[in-house]
Amino acid sequence: MNFQEYEVIDFACDESFQRYCLEADDRDLHFWENWLTQHPEKRLTVQEAREIVMILSAKQGNRLEQLKHLEDGIARYDLLQEALEEEQPPVVLRRRHIWKYAAIATGVLLLAGSSFLFFRHTPAPAEKHQLVTAGQDPRKTLVLPDGSSVILRQHSSLQLAPGFNKDNRNLTLTGEAFFDVTQNAQHPFMVHTAALDIKVLGTVFNVSAYTNSRETETALFKGKIEVTLPGQPQQKIILQPNQKLVTHAATPFAIAPLDADPVSHKAREIAWVRNRLEIENEPLEVIAGKLEQWYGIRVVFADETVKHYRYSGTFESETIIKALDALQLSYPFSFKMEQGEIIISK
Repeated sequence: MNFQEYEVIDFACDESFQRYCLEADDRDLHFWENWLTQHPEKRLTVQEAREIVMILSAKQGNRLEQLKHLEDGIARYDLLQEALEEEQPPVVLRRRHIWKYAAIATGVLLLAGSSFLFFRHTPAPAEKHQLVTAGQDPRKTLVLPDGSSVILRQHSSLQLAPGFNKDNRNLTLTGEAFFDVTQNAQHPFMVHTAALDIKVLGTVFNVSAYTNSRETETALFKGKIEVTLPGQPQQKIILQPNQKLVTHAATPFAIAPLDADPVSHKAREIAWVRNRLEIENEPLEVIAGKLEQWYGIRVVFADETVKHYRYSGTFESETIIKALDALQLSYPFSFKMEQGEIIISK
Protein backbone atom coordinates (compact mmCIF):
# COMPACT_ATOMS: atom_id res chain seq x y z
CA MET A 1 0.00 0.00 0.00
CA ASN A 2 1.37 3.44 -0.94
CA PHE A 3 0.89 5.53 2.19
CA GLN A 4 2.62 8.48 0.49
CA GLU A 5 -0.60 9.04 -1.44
CA TYR A 6 -2.65 9.18 1.77
CA GLU A 7 -4.40 12.40 2.74
CA VAL A 8 -5.69 13.27 6.22
CA ILE A 9 -8.94 11.32 5.94
CA ASP A 10 -7.14 8.26 4.50
CA PHE A 11 -4.79 8.05 7.48
CA ALA A 12 -7.63 8.57 9.95
CA CYS A 13 -9.65 5.72 8.41
CA ASP A 14 -6.74 3.26 8.33
CA GLU A 15 -7.11 0.70 11.15
CA SER A 16 -3.38 0.28 11.61
CA PHE A 17 -2.95 4.04 11.89
CA GLN A 18 -5.80 4.21 14.41
CA ARG A 19 -4.07 1.61 16.60
CA TYR A 20 -0.84 3.61 16.31
CA CYS A 21 -2.59 6.79 17.49
CA LEU A 22 -4.16 4.98 20.43
CA GLU A 23 -0.92 3.07 21.20
CA ALA A 24 -2.96 -0.12 21.09
CA ASP A 25 -0.37 -2.29 19.30
CA ASP A 26 3.43 -2.19 19.55
CA ARG A 27 3.86 -3.44 15.97
CA ASP A 28 1.76 -0.59 14.55
CA LEU A 29 3.54 1.90 16.78
CA HIS A 30 6.93 0.73 15.55
CA PHE A 31 5.82 0.66 11.90
CA TRP A 32 4.41 4.19 11.80
CA GLU A 33 7.28 5.72 13.71
CA ASN A 34 9.72 4.22 11.20
CA TRP A 35 7.53 5.29 8.28
CA LEU A 36 7.42 8.88 9.51
CA THR A 37 11.19 8.91 9.85
CA GLN A 38 11.44 7.94 6.18
CA HIS A 39 8.73 10.37 5.05
CA PRO A 40 9.06 13.59 7.08
CA GLU A 41 7.13 15.54 4.43
CA LYS A 42 3.94 13.80 5.64
CA ARG A 43 4.31 14.83 9.30
CA LEU A 44 1.78 17.68 9.06
CA THR A 45 -0.79 15.44 7.40
CA VAL A 46 -0.20 12.68 9.97
CA GLN A 47 -0.51 15.13 12.86
CA GLU A 48 -3.88 16.35 11.61
CA ALA A 49 -5.04 12.75 11.16
CA ARG A 50 -3.93 11.92 14.71
CA GLU A 51 -6.02 14.80 16.04
CA ILE A 52 -9.08 13.47 14.22
CA VAL A 53 -8.58 9.96 15.59
CA MET A 54 -8.17 11.27 19.14
CA ILE A 55 -11.27 13.44 18.86
CA LEU A 56 -13.39 10.60 17.53
CA SER A 57 -12.06 8.11 20.04
CA ALA A 58 -12.46 10.60 22.93
CA LYS A 59 -9.24 8.91 24.11
CA GLN A 60 -11.30 5.77 24.75
CA GLY A 61 -10.97 4.03 21.40
CA ASN A 62 -14.72 3.49 21.01
CA ARG A 63 -15.86 6.02 18.39
CA LEU A 64 -13.68 5.21 15.38
CA GLU A 65 -16.36 3.38 13.43
CA GLN A 66 -18.26 6.65 13.09
CA LEU A 67 -15.49 8.06 10.90
CA LYS A 68 -15.92 5.44 8.22
CA HIS A 69 -19.43 6.66 7.44
CA LEU A 70 -18.04 10.13 6.76
CA GLU A 71 -15.11 9.14 4.56
CA ASP A 72 -16.52 9.47 1.05
CA GLY A 73 -18.39 12.72 1.54
CA ILE A 74 -15.57 14.42 3.45
CA ALA A 75 -12.90 13.33 0.98
CA ARG A 76 -14.80 14.77 -1.97
CA TYR A 77 -15.95 17.92 -0.19
CA ASP A 78 -12.48 18.75 1.02
CA LEU A 79 -10.99 19.07 -2.46
CA LEU A 80 -11.76 22.79 -2.54
CA GLN A 81 -14.90 23.44 -0.49
CA GLU A 82 -14.51 27.21 -0.56
CA ALA A 83 -13.70 27.48 -4.28
CA LEU A 84 -16.68 29.74 -4.95
CA GLU A 85 -16.58 31.88 -1.80
CA GLU A 86 -14.44 34.67 -3.18
CA GLU A 87 -14.93 36.93 -0.19
CA GLN A 88 -13.41 34.47 2.28
CA PRO A 89 -9.99 35.48 3.72
CA PRO A 90 -7.05 33.39 2.50
CA VAL A 91 -6.70 30.16 4.45
CA VAL A 92 -4.32 27.27 3.81
CA LEU A 93 -6.34 24.31 2.60
CA ARG A 94 -4.71 21.64 4.76
CA ARG A 95 -4.86 23.62 8.00
CA ARG A 96 -8.53 24.51 7.61
CA HIS A 97 -9.41 20.83 7.17
CA ILE A 98 -8.64 19.88 10.74
CA TRP A 99 -11.17 22.34 12.16
CA LYS A 100 -13.93 21.09 9.89
CA TYR A 101 -13.06 17.50 10.72
CA ALA A 102 -13.10 18.37 14.40
CA ALA A 103 -16.51 20.02 14.11
CA ILE A 104 -17.95 17.01 12.28
CA ALA A 105 -16.32 14.62 14.72
CA THR A 106 -17.81 16.55 17.63
CA GLY A 107 -21.22 16.20 16.00
CA VAL A 108 -20.69 12.46 15.71
CA LEU A 109 -19.85 12.21 19.40
CA LEU A 110 -22.98 14.14 20.34
CA LEU A 111 -25.19 11.96 18.15
CA ALA A 112 -23.58 8.86 19.64
CA GLY A 113 -24.79 9.84 23.09
CA SER A 114 -22.06 11.99 24.61
CA SER A 115 -23.47 14.69 26.87
CA PHE A 116 -20.44 16.64 28.04
CA LEU A 117 -20.47 19.24 25.22
CA PHE A 118 -23.12 21.93 24.81
CA PHE A 119 -23.46 24.62 22.14
CA ARG A 120 -25.46 27.82 22.13
CA HIS A 121 -27.45 28.08 18.91
CA THR A 122 -26.92 31.29 16.97
CA PRO A 123 -29.24 31.96 14.01
CA ALA A 124 -27.25 31.89 10.78
CA PRO A 125 -27.52 34.85 8.43
CA ALA A 126 -29.74 34.36 5.40
CA GLU A 127 -27.77 32.86 2.51
CA LYS A 128 -27.68 34.48 -0.90
CA HIS A 129 -27.35 33.16 -4.41
CA GLN A 130 -23.77 32.57 -5.50
CA LEU A 131 -23.06 33.68 -9.05
CA VAL A 132 -19.99 32.51 -10.96
CA THR A 133 -19.18 33.60 -14.52
CA ALA A 134 -16.52 32.46 -16.98
CA GLY A 135 -16.16 35.94 -18.46
CA GLN A 136 -13.62 36.12 -21.29
CA ASP A 137 -11.85 32.89 -20.30
CA PRO A 138 -12.27 30.12 -22.93
CA ARG A 139 -12.98 27.72 -20.06
CA LYS A 140 -13.34 28.21 -16.33
CA THR A 141 -13.09 25.21 -14.03
CA LEU A 142 -15.01 25.18 -10.74
CA VAL A 143 -15.18 22.78 -7.83
CA LEU A 144 -18.57 23.20 -6.18
CA PRO A 145 -19.03 22.90 -2.40
CA ASP A 146 -20.33 19.33 -2.83
CA GLY A 147 -17.16 18.27 -4.67
CA SER A 148 -18.74 18.27 -8.15
CA SER A 149 -16.57 19.63 -10.96
CA VAL A 150 -17.89 22.05 -13.57
CA ILE A 151 -16.21 23.50 -16.64
CA LEU A 152 -17.91 26.71 -17.75
CA ARG A 153 -17.59 27.88 -21.33
CA GLN A 154 -16.74 31.47 -22.24
CA HIS A 155 -19.47 34.02 -21.34
CA SER A 156 -21.41 31.36 -19.40
CA SER A 157 -22.55 31.57 -15.79
CA LEU A 158 -23.80 29.46 -12.88
CA GLN A 159 -26.04 30.63 -10.05
CA LEU A 160 -26.11 28.40 -6.97
CA ALA A 161 -29.29 28.40 -4.92
CA PRO A 162 -29.14 29.48 -1.25
CA GLY A 163 -28.28 26.49 0.93
CA PHE A 164 -26.46 24.66 -1.86
CA ASN A 165 -25.00 21.41 -0.48
CA LYS A 166 -26.86 21.95 2.80
CA ASP A 167 -30.56 21.95 1.94
CA ASN A 168 -30.34 21.35 -1.80
CA ARG A 169 -28.07 21.06 -4.84
CA ASN A 170 -29.93 23.36 -7.21
CA LEU A 171 -28.25 25.68 -9.68
CA THR A 172 -29.19 27.70 -12.75
CA LEU A 173 -27.09 27.65 -15.92
CA THR A 174 -26.88 30.34 -18.56
CA GLY A 175 -24.66 29.39 -21.48
CA GLU A 176 -22.78 26.08 -21.62
CA ALA A 177 -21.15 23.84 -19.02
CA PHE A 178 -19.70 20.36 -18.62
CA PHE A 179 -20.61 18.64 -15.33
CA ASP A 180 -18.98 15.81 -13.38
CA VAL A 181 -21.34 15.36 -10.43
CA THR A 182 -20.76 13.63 -7.10
CA GLN A 183 -23.54 11.38 -5.84
CA ASN A 184 -25.76 12.39 -2.94
CA ALA A 185 -29.09 10.59 -2.77
CA GLN A 186 -30.33 12.91 -0.04
CA HIS A 187 -29.95 16.01 -2.22
CA PRO A 188 -30.37 15.34 -5.97
CA PHE A 189 -28.31 17.57 -8.25
CA MET A 190 -30.65 19.84 -10.28
CA VAL A 191 -29.70 22.04 -13.23
CA HIS A 192 -32.23 24.66 -14.28
CA THR A 193 -32.16 26.52 -17.60
CA ALA A 194 -34.62 28.79 -19.37
CA ALA A 195 -35.72 25.89 -21.59
CA LEU A 196 -35.64 22.81 -19.32
CA ASP A 197 -34.83 21.31 -15.92
CA ILE A 198 -32.39 18.45 -15.43
CA LYS A 199 -32.34 16.02 -12.51
CA VAL A 200 -29.02 14.21 -12.36
CA LEU A 201 -29.29 10.46 -11.82
CA GLY A 202 -25.71 9.82 -12.94
CA THR A 203 -22.56 11.86 -13.27
CA VAL A 204 -21.12 13.28 -16.51
CA PHE A 205 -23.03 15.45 -18.99
CA ASN A 206 -22.91 18.68 -21.00
CA VAL A 207 -25.62 21.35 -21.27
CA SER A 208 -25.76 24.09 -23.89
CA ALA A 209 -28.44 26.65 -22.99
CA TYR A 210 -27.65 30.10 -24.33
CA THR A 211 -30.31 32.76 -23.88
CA ASN A 212 -29.78 34.10 -27.42
CA SER A 213 -30.25 30.67 -28.99
CA ARG A 214 -33.59 29.03 -29.84
CA GLU A 215 -32.03 25.59 -29.33
CA THR A 216 -30.99 23.85 -26.11
CA GLU A 217 -28.89 20.69 -26.09
CA THR A 218 -28.23 18.22 -23.26
CA ALA A 219 -25.63 15.51 -23.94
CA LEU A 220 -25.08 12.58 -21.56
CA PHE A 221 -21.76 10.72 -21.34
CA LYS A 222 -22.03 8.69 -18.15
CA GLY A 223 -24.85 7.73 -15.80
CA LYS A 224 -28.43 8.90 -16.33
CA ILE A 225 -30.34 12.18 -16.31
CA GLU A 226 -34.04 13.07 -16.18
CA VAL A 227 -35.17 16.09 -18.20
CA THR A 228 -38.42 18.02 -17.69
CA LEU A 229 -39.69 20.59 -20.19
CA PRO A 230 -41.61 23.76 -19.22
CA GLY A 231 -45.36 23.21 -18.89
CA GLN A 232 -44.94 19.41 -18.98
CA PRO A 233 -44.03 18.43 -15.40
CA GLN A 234 -45.55 14.95 -15.75
CA GLN A 235 -43.38 14.01 -18.74
CA LYS A 236 -39.97 12.77 -17.63
CA ILE A 237 -37.46 12.30 -20.43
CA ILE A 238 -34.72 9.83 -19.42
CA LEU A 239 -31.41 10.01 -21.27
CA GLN A 240 -28.98 7.10 -21.43
CA PRO A 241 -25.21 7.41 -22.02
CA ASN A 242 -24.19 8.60 -25.51
CA GLN A 243 -27.57 10.24 -26.09
CA LYS A 244 -28.49 13.89 -26.37
CA LEU A 245 -31.76 15.77 -26.08
CA VAL A 246 -32.28 18.72 -28.43
CA THR A 247 -35.13 21.16 -27.91
CA HIS A 248 -36.10 23.95 -30.29
CA ALA A 249 -38.58 26.75 -29.81
CA ALA A 250 -40.45 25.87 -33.02
CA THR A 251 -40.38 22.05 -32.93
CA PRO A 252 -40.85 19.20 -30.41
CA PHE A 253 -37.82 17.79 -28.66
CA ALA A 254 -35.67 15.10 -30.27
CA ILE A 255 -33.37 12.44 -28.84
CA ALA A 256 -30.32 11.56 -30.95
CA PRO A 257 -26.98 9.78 -30.54
CA LEU A 258 -23.90 11.87 -29.80
CA ASP A 259 -22.05 13.20 -32.83
CA ALA A 260 -18.69 11.37 -32.92
CA ASP A 261 -15.72 12.79 -34.82
CA PRO A 262 -14.83 10.23 -37.58
CA VAL A 263 -11.09 10.58 -36.89
CA SER A 264 -10.77 10.88 -33.11
CA HIS A 265 -14.10 9.14 -32.34
CA LYS A 266 -14.63 11.76 -29.62
CA ALA A 267 -18.00 13.44 -29.13
CA ARG A 268 -18.18 16.79 -30.91
CA GLU A 269 -20.61 18.03 -28.29
CA ILE A 270 -17.69 18.63 -25.92
CA ALA A 271 -14.97 19.56 -28.39
CA TRP A 272 -14.81 22.89 -26.57
CA VAL A 273 -13.85 21.06 -23.35
CA ARG A 274 -11.22 18.79 -24.91
CA ASN A 275 -7.90 20.36 -25.61
CA ARG A 276 -5.31 17.62 -25.39
CA LEU A 277 -2.53 18.68 -23.07
CA GLU A 278 0.74 16.78 -23.43
CA ILE A 279 3.59 17.25 -20.98
CA GLU A 280 7.03 15.76 -21.57
CA ASN A 281 9.58 16.28 -18.79
CA GLU A 282 8.61 19.92 -18.30
CA PRO A 283 9.05 22.09 -15.19
CA LEU A 284 5.94 22.82 -13.18
CA GLU A 285 6.30 26.54 -13.91
CA VAL A 286 5.81 25.83 -17.63
CA ILE A 287 3.03 23.37 -16.93
CA ALA A 288 1.24 26.00 -14.81
CA GLY A 289 1.08 28.31 -17.83
CA LYS A 290 -0.50 25.56 -19.88
CA LEU A 291 -3.02 24.81 -17.12
CA GLU A 292 -4.00 28.48 -17.01
CA GLN A 293 -4.69 28.51 -20.73
CA TRP A 294 -6.45 25.15 -20.73
CA TYR A 295 -8.68 25.53 -17.68
CA GLY A 296 -9.09 29.30 -17.45
CA ILE A 297 -7.82 29.40 -13.85
CA ARG A 298 -4.81 31.47 -12.79
CA VAL A 299 -2.04 29.37 -11.24
CA VAL A 300 0.58 31.02 -9.02
CA PHE A 301 3.47 29.76 -6.89
CA ALA A 302 4.10 30.39 -3.21
CA ASP A 303 7.43 28.56 -3.33
CA GLU A 304 10.24 29.02 -5.87
CA THR A 305 11.60 25.51 -5.42
CA VAL A 306 8.46 23.75 -6.63
CA LYS A 307 8.60 25.64 -9.94
CA HIS A 308 11.48 23.41 -11.02
CA TYR A 309 9.81 20.06 -10.33
CA ARG A 310 9.53 18.22 -13.64
CA TYR A 311 6.66 16.06 -14.86
CA SER A 312 5.42 14.12 -17.87
CA GLY A 313 1.84 13.19 -18.72
CA THR A 314 -1.14 13.57 -21.02
CA PHE A 315 -4.49 15.10 -20.05
CA GLU A 316 -7.62 15.42 -22.14
CA SER A 317 -10.92 15.58 -20.28
CA GLU A 318 -9.76 15.66 -16.66
CA THR A 319 -10.74 18.46 -14.33
CA ILE A 320 -7.89 20.62 -13.05
CA ILE A 321 -8.17 18.96 -9.64
CA LYS A 322 -7.68 15.51 -11.14
CA ALA A 323 -4.82 16.80 -13.29
CA LEU A 324 -3.01 18.27 -10.27
CA ASP A 325 -3.68 15.14 -8.22
CA ALA A 326 -2.13 13.05 -11.00
CA LEU A 327 0.97 15.24 -11.10
CA GLN A 328 1.33 14.96 -7.32
CA LEU A 329 1.73 11.19 -7.55
CA SER A 330 5.22 11.38 -9.05
CA TYR A 331 6.58 14.41 -7.17
CA PRO A 332 4.40 15.65 -4.27
CA PHE A 333 3.41 19.30 -3.80
CA SER A 334 0.50 21.12 -2.17
CA PHE A 335 -2.12 23.37 -3.72
CA LYS A 336 -5.02 25.49 -2.53
CA MET A 337 -7.58 27.83 -4.06
CA GLU A 338 -8.02 31.45 -3.00
CA GLN A 339 -10.31 33.92 -4.74
CA GLY A 340 -10.37 32.09 -8.04
CA GLU A 341 -6.64 31.29 -8.13
CA ILE A 342 -4.79 28.05 -7.53
CA ILE A 343 -1.70 28.51 -5.40
CA ILE A 344 1.00 25.84 -5.54
CA SER A 345 3.52 25.37 -2.75
CA LYS A 346 6.04 22.75 -1.64
